[in-house]
Amino acid sequence: MSLKATLPADFVVERGQTQKDVNYTILANLASRFPKDATIQALDLPCGNLEFLTYLRKLFPSANLWGADLFPPKTKSQDVSFVEMDLTKDFTLPDQQQFDLITSISGVMMFSNTLSFIRNCASRLKPGGTFIVTNDNSATVIDRIAYLLFGRYRMFRPIYDDTEELTENVPVQELCRLLRKQGVEIEKIEYTSSYSKDLVYLPVALLVYPIQMLYLSRLKTSLPQSLKQQMYPFKHLFCKHYIITGRKVA
Repeated sequence: MSLKATLPADFVVERGQTQKDVNYTILANLASRFPKDATIQALDLPCGNLEFLTYLRKLFPSANLWGADLFPPKTKSQDVSFVEMDLTKDFTLPDQQQFDLITSISGVMMFSNTLSFIRNCASRLKPGGTFIVTNDNSATVIDRIAYLLFGRYRMFRPIYDDTEELTENVPVQELCRLLRKQGVEIEKIEYTSSYSKDLVYLPVALLVYPIQMLYLSRLKTSLPQSLKQQMYPFKHLFCKHYIITGRKVA
Protein backbone atom coordinates (compact mmCIF):
# COMPACT_ATOMS: atom_id res chain seq x y z
CA MET A 1 0.00 0.00 0.00
CA SER A 2 1.45 3.33 -1.05
CA LEU A 3 2.18 5.78 1.72
CA LYS A 4 1.34 8.58 -0.73
CA ALA A 5 -1.85 7.09 -2.10
CA THR A 6 -4.16 9.69 -3.63
CA LEU A 7 -7.62 9.85 -5.14
CA PRO A 8 -8.57 11.35 -8.53
CA ALA A 9 -8.65 15.13 -8.50
CA ASP A 10 -12.43 15.19 -9.05
CA PHE A 11 -13.10 12.84 -6.11
CA VAL A 12 -14.22 15.29 -3.40
CA VAL A 13 -14.28 13.96 0.15
CA GLU A 14 -15.91 15.93 2.97
CA ARG A 15 -14.69 15.73 6.55
CA GLY A 16 -17.94 14.11 7.72
CA GLN A 17 -18.41 12.92 11.31
CA THR A 18 -14.71 12.51 12.05
CA GLN A 19 -11.50 14.58 12.10
CA LYS A 20 -10.23 16.30 8.97
CA ASP A 21 -8.35 14.22 6.36
CA VAL A 22 -9.38 10.90 7.95
CA ASN A 23 -11.93 9.83 5.33
CA TYR A 24 -9.67 10.95 2.49
CA THR A 25 -6.67 9.05 3.83
CA ILE A 26 -8.64 5.82 4.25
CA LEU A 27 -10.26 6.03 0.82
CA ALA A 28 -6.94 6.79 -0.87
CA ASN A 29 -5.36 3.76 0.79
CA LEU A 30 -8.27 1.54 -0.20
CA ALA A 31 -7.97 2.73 -3.81
CA SER A 32 -4.41 1.38 -3.73
CA ARG A 33 -5.41 -1.87 -2.01
CA PHE A 34 -8.35 -3.00 -4.16
CA PRO A 35 -8.95 -2.68 -7.92
CA LYS A 36 -11.76 -0.36 -8.95
CA ASP A 37 -13.90 -3.22 -10.25
CA ALA A 38 -13.46 -5.34 -7.10
CA THR A 39 -16.61 -7.10 -5.89
CA ILE A 40 -15.61 -6.78 -2.26
CA GLN A 41 -17.92 -7.37 0.68
CA ALA A 42 -17.54 -4.27 2.89
CA LEU A 43 -18.98 -3.42 6.31
CA ASP A 44 -18.85 -0.03 8.08
CA LEU A 45 -19.41 0.14 11.87
CA PRO A 46 -20.96 2.39 13.08
CA CYS A 47 -22.18 3.64 9.74
CA GLY A 48 -23.96 6.81 10.92
CA ASN A 49 -25.76 8.41 8.00
CA LEU A 50 -23.86 6.33 5.41
CA GLU A 51 -21.44 9.12 4.44
CA PHE A 52 -18.40 6.85 4.23
CA LEU A 53 -20.29 4.06 2.44
CA THR A 54 -21.45 6.61 -0.14
CA TYR A 55 -17.81 7.38 -0.95
CA LEU A 56 -17.00 3.68 -0.97
CA ARG A 57 -19.73 3.09 -3.55
CA LYS A 58 -18.23 5.75 -5.83
CA LEU A 59 -14.80 4.19 -5.43
CA PHE A 60 -15.92 0.57 -5.92
CA PRO A 61 -19.16 0.47 -7.94
CA SER A 62 -19.33 -3.35 -7.82
CA ALA A 63 -18.85 -3.67 -4.06
CA ASN A 64 -21.49 -5.23 -1.81
CA LEU A 65 -21.91 -2.68 0.99
CA TRP A 66 -23.21 -3.24 4.51
CA GLY A 67 -23.66 -0.85 7.41
CA ALA A 68 -24.74 -1.24 11.01
CA ASP A 69 -25.53 1.18 13.82
CA LEU A 70 -27.72 1.60 16.87
CA PHE A 71 -30.22 3.69 14.90
CA PRO A 72 -31.22 3.65 11.22
CA PRO A 73 -29.63 6.32 8.98
CA LYS A 74 -31.70 9.43 8.35
CA THR A 75 -31.34 8.91 4.60
CA LYS A 76 -31.83 5.31 3.50
CA SER A 77 -30.03 3.86 0.50
CA GLN A 78 -30.90 0.86 -1.64
CA ASP A 79 -27.17 0.44 -2.30
CA VAL A 80 -26.48 -0.48 1.35
CA SER A 81 -27.71 -3.43 3.40
CA PHE A 82 -28.37 -1.86 6.81
CA VAL A 83 -28.61 -3.81 10.08
CA GLU A 84 -29.81 -2.10 13.24
CA MET A 85 -27.76 -3.48 16.15
CA ASP A 86 -25.95 -2.65 19.38
CA LEU A 87 -22.25 -2.82 18.55
CA THR A 88 -21.33 -3.60 22.16
CA LYS A 89 -23.10 -6.96 21.88
CA ASP A 90 -22.79 -9.97 19.56
CA PHE A 91 -23.44 -9.00 15.96
CA THR A 92 -26.86 -9.85 14.53
CA LEU A 93 -25.65 -10.05 10.94
CA PRO A 94 -26.50 -13.18 8.95
CA ASP A 95 -24.43 -16.05 10.34
CA GLN A 96 -22.75 -16.87 7.04
CA GLN A 97 -21.87 -13.29 6.10
CA GLN A 98 -18.12 -12.64 5.93
CA PHE A 99 -16.33 -9.51 4.72
CA ASP A 100 -13.24 -8.54 2.75
CA LEU A 101 -13.21 -5.12 4.43
CA ILE A 102 -14.48 -3.83 7.77
CA THR A 103 -14.08 -0.17 8.73
CA SER A 104 -14.76 1.57 12.03
CA ILE A 105 -14.20 5.31 11.74
CA SER A 106 -14.21 7.33 14.97
CA GLY A 107 -16.47 4.69 16.49
CA VAL A 108 -14.70 3.09 19.43
CA MET A 109 -14.79 6.33 21.44
CA MET A 110 -18.60 6.28 21.31
CA PHE A 111 -19.37 3.02 23.13
CA SER A 112 -17.91 0.65 25.71
CA ASN A 113 -16.96 -3.05 25.48
CA THR A 114 -14.16 -2.48 22.98
CA LEU A 115 -12.86 -6.03 23.36
CA SER A 116 -16.21 -7.53 22.35
CA PHE A 117 -16.44 -5.16 19.38
CA ILE A 118 -12.97 -5.97 18.06
CA ARG A 119 -13.53 -9.70 18.57
CA ASN A 120 -16.82 -9.61 16.68
CA CYS A 121 -15.29 -7.61 13.83
CA ALA A 122 -12.33 -9.99 13.51
CA SER A 123 -14.64 -13.02 13.48
CA ARG A 124 -16.51 -11.53 10.51
CA LEU A 125 -13.38 -10.93 8.43
CA LYS A 126 -12.39 -13.37 5.73
CA PRO A 127 -8.84 -14.74 6.03
CA GLY A 128 -6.64 -12.01 4.59
CA GLY A 129 -9.45 -9.47 5.01
CA THR A 130 -8.71 -5.82 5.81
CA PHE A 131 -9.70 -4.17 9.08
CA ILE A 132 -9.41 -0.38 9.44
CA VAL A 133 -10.13 1.25 12.78
CA THR A 134 -9.56 4.93 13.58
CA ASN A 135 -9.66 6.86 16.82
CA ASP A 136 -8.89 10.23 18.39
CA ASN A 137 -5.33 10.58 19.67
CA SER A 138 -5.07 11.63 23.32
CA ALA A 139 -1.27 11.74 23.38
CA THR A 140 -0.74 15.08 21.66
CA VAL A 141 1.24 17.86 23.32
CA ILE A 142 -2.02 19.74 23.88
CA ASP A 143 -3.59 16.73 25.58
CA ARG A 144 -0.58 16.28 27.84
CA ILE A 145 -0.57 19.93 28.90
CA ALA A 146 -4.34 19.86 29.46
CA TYR A 147 -4.05 16.76 31.63
CA LEU A 148 -1.22 18.29 33.65
CA LEU A 149 -3.16 21.51 34.28
CA PHE A 150 -6.79 20.40 34.35
CA GLY A 151 -6.83 16.61 34.71
CA ARG A 152 -8.53 16.17 31.34
CA TYR A 153 -7.83 15.23 27.74
CA ARG A 154 -8.88 17.42 24.84
CA MET A 155 -11.87 15.25 23.83
CA PHE A 156 -12.65 13.78 27.23
CA ARG A 157 -13.85 15.89 30.13
CA PRO A 158 -12.83 15.04 33.72
CA ILE A 159 -16.51 14.68 34.69
CA TYR A 160 -19.12 13.01 32.48
CA ASP A 161 -22.79 13.95 32.40
CA ASP A 162 -25.25 11.06 32.18
CA THR A 163 -25.89 12.01 28.55
CA GLU A 164 -22.20 12.17 27.56
CA GLU A 165 -21.45 10.65 24.14
CA LEU A 166 -17.65 10.71 23.95
CA THR A 167 -16.69 8.51 26.89
CA GLU A 168 -14.19 5.84 25.79
CA ASN A 169 -10.60 7.02 25.74
CA VAL A 170 -8.99 3.99 24.05
CA PRO A 171 -5.25 4.60 23.50
CA VAL A 172 -3.38 3.34 20.47
CA GLN A 173 -1.48 0.71 22.49
CA GLU A 174 -4.74 -0.88 23.64
CA LEU A 175 -6.24 -1.01 20.15
CA CYS A 176 -3.03 -2.57 18.84
CA ARG A 177 -3.11 -5.17 21.61
CA LEU A 178 -6.75 -6.07 20.98
CA LEU A 179 -6.26 -6.37 17.23
CA ARG A 180 -3.20 -8.59 17.58
CA LYS A 181 -4.93 -10.78 20.18
CA GLN A 182 -7.80 -11.34 17.74
CA GLY A 183 -5.54 -12.45 14.90
CA VAL A 184 -5.27 -9.15 13.02
CA GLU A 185 -1.76 -8.31 11.88
CA ILE A 186 -1.16 -4.57 11.99
CA GLU A 187 0.26 -3.38 8.68
CA LYS A 188 0.27 0.37 9.12
CA ILE A 189 -0.54 3.12 11.60
CA GLU A 190 -1.02 6.61 10.22
CA TYR A 191 -1.44 9.83 12.19
CA THR A 192 -3.47 12.61 10.61
CA SER A 193 -5.54 15.73 11.37
CA SER A 194 -2.82 18.21 12.30
CA TYR A 195 -3.06 22.00 12.35
CA SER A 196 -0.30 24.52 11.69
CA LYS A 197 -1.48 26.64 14.65
CA ASP A 198 -0.35 23.85 17.01
CA LEU A 199 3.27 24.34 15.98
CA VAL A 200 3.45 26.88 18.80
CA TYR A 201 3.94 23.79 21.00
CA LEU A 202 6.97 22.62 19.00
CA PRO A 203 9.51 23.56 21.73
CA VAL A 204 7.61 21.39 24.22
CA ALA A 205 7.47 18.51 21.72
CA LEU A 206 11.22 18.73 21.08
CA LEU A 207 11.76 18.41 24.83
CA VAL A 208 9.25 15.62 25.45
CA TYR A 209 9.87 13.33 22.47
CA PRO A 210 13.53 12.34 23.19
CA ILE A 211 12.62 11.54 26.79
CA GLN A 212 9.66 9.43 25.63
CA MET A 213 11.78 7.57 23.09
CA LEU A 214 14.47 6.85 25.67
CA TYR A 215 11.84 5.48 28.03
CA LEU A 216 10.22 3.32 25.32
CA SER A 217 13.60 1.95 24.22
CA ARG A 218 14.13 0.56 27.72
CA LEU A 219 10.75 -1.18 27.90
CA LYS A 220 10.91 -4.94 27.38
CA THR A 221 8.20 -6.04 24.96
CA SER A 222 7.56 -8.70 22.34
CA LEU A 223 6.27 -6.16 19.82
CA PRO A 224 8.34 -5.71 16.67
CA GLN A 225 10.41 -2.54 16.57
CA SER A 226 8.71 -1.39 13.37
CA LEU A 227 5.31 -1.47 15.07
CA LYS A 228 6.56 0.49 18.08
CA GLN A 229 7.95 3.14 15.75
CA GLN A 230 4.61 3.42 13.96
CA MET A 231 2.76 3.76 17.25
CA TYR A 232 4.89 6.67 18.45
CA PRO A 233 6.34 8.76 15.60
CA PHE A 234 7.17 12.39 16.31
CA LYS A 235 3.99 13.52 14.57
CA HIS A 236 1.80 11.73 17.14
CA LEU A 237 2.48 14.73 19.38
CA PHE A 238 0.54 16.96 16.96
CA CYS A 239 -1.93 14.81 15.01
CA LYS A 240 -5.40 14.53 16.53
CA HIS A 241 -6.34 11.20 14.96
CA TYR A 242 -4.78 7.89 13.98
CA ILE A 243 -5.70 5.18 11.50
CA ILE A 244 -4.78 1.53 12.05
CA THR A 245 -4.85 -0.79 9.04
CA GLY A 246 -4.62 -4.51 9.67
CA ARG A 247 -5.08 -7.81 7.87
CA LYS A 248 -6.63 -10.93 9.34
CA VAL A 249 -4.09 -13.71 9.55
CA ALA A 250 -5.21 -16.65 7.40
